[in-house]
Amino acid sequence: MLTIRDAARVFGLSERAVRLRLDALRPQVDAYLRRGPNGQVIITDAARAMLDRLEALRKTDGLSVNAAAAKVKEELSNGHHDVGQGASTGEVAVLRELVQELRAEVGRLEEENRWLRERLEELQRLALPAPRRRWFWSWLRGK
Repeated sequence: MLTIRDAARVFGLSERAVRLRLDALRPQVDAYLRRGPNGQVIITDAARAMLDRLEALRKTDGLSVNAAAAKVKEELSNGHHDVGQGASTGEVAVLRELVQELRAEVGRLEEENRWLRERLEELQRLALPAPRRRWFWSWLRGK
């Protein structure tokens, strides 16, 4: 469970941006928000999964916050009228899709890492050796 300040650090956003994203996900996210000491908003794991999915859609598809929130709401509803059952099924679907996206990203990064290492080896082979210091220059300068 996270506070809004913690969520802002996790997502690399401002507290205001986290609040705007939570507002965009209302009313679905309301069931997963709690109040802590001094009225702090506590974000449960289910609400964090919704925020994760929203950010993934926003970054990968280039959607606005409101468009990504509408897509997340659509995924969560997914034709279920029972809120409790639909939310848990929606959470599982969101998490599965998030895992698939992360695996694809890891694969892409591994491929990029492999290419960069090959390029580095190629450039190291092409690199010229350090120039040799000519002993007679220092001898001539001394005179």
